[in-house]
Amino acid sequence: MYTLAMQEDSIRIRILDAAARRFTDYGYGKTTIAEIAGDCGMSSGNVYRYFESKEAIAIAGVQQKLEEKSIACETATDTLLPAIEQLRQYLFARLRFTHAFSCGGSHLHELVQLITERHRDVLNRYDERAIDWLEAIVQRGIERGEFRGQPARRSAASIFMASIMFCVPIFMHEPLDVLEERLQAVIDLLHEGLRV
Repeated sequence: MYTLAMQEDSIRIRILDAAARRFTDYGYGKTTIAEIAGDCGMSSGNVYRYFESKEAIAIAGVQQKLEEKSIACETATDTLLPAIEQLRQYLFARLRFTHAFSCGGSHLHELVQLITERHRDVLNRYDERAIDWLEAIVQRGIERGEFRGQPARRSAASIFMASIMFCVPIFMHEPLDVLEERLQAVIDLLHEGLRV
C-alpha cells in the first residue's frame, strides 16, 4: 500500500535528484528553485513545502551522499578478515566513492565550499562516524593480537587524519590508480606503527 509518507519521501527524493543534476551541471550559485521545480514538473511553491531554501536542498543532498558513502565503506569491510585488510578495504572504498563522486561534475567544488564554510557540523557527523568505524577495526586488531595495545580511539583519529586527502573531493584530480598507490603506501606505513 502506497502511503502518504511514501509519496512525500518520493517527492523529496525527486527534488534532491533534480537539484543534484543542476548543481553538478550548472553550479550551486547558478541554480534556482524555479529551475529545480521545473525539472520536477512542479511549482516553486510546491518545492518550498519540502525544503525551506536552496541551501536546505543542498544540505539534504550532501547528507544523503555522505550517508551513501558511509554505508558503502562499512559494507566493503569484511570484519572476519585480518584488521589490516579491513582497514585497507574501508579506506579504499572511501577513496573510490569520493573519486567517483568528484568526477561527476565540474561544479561540485561550490557545494563542498558551501558545506565546509557554513555547515561544518554536517561533515563533523560523518567524520565521527568514520572514526567510530576505524576505532572498531583497530579494537578488533588489538583483541586478535594483530595490533599492539594502544588507545583505539586515538589510533582511529590518527588513521583518519593520515588518510584525509583520500576522501576530500579537492584532491581527486589525479587518476584513481595513482591515488590508490599512494593510499597503499600510507596503509603500509600505518601497519608498521600498528602491528605487534
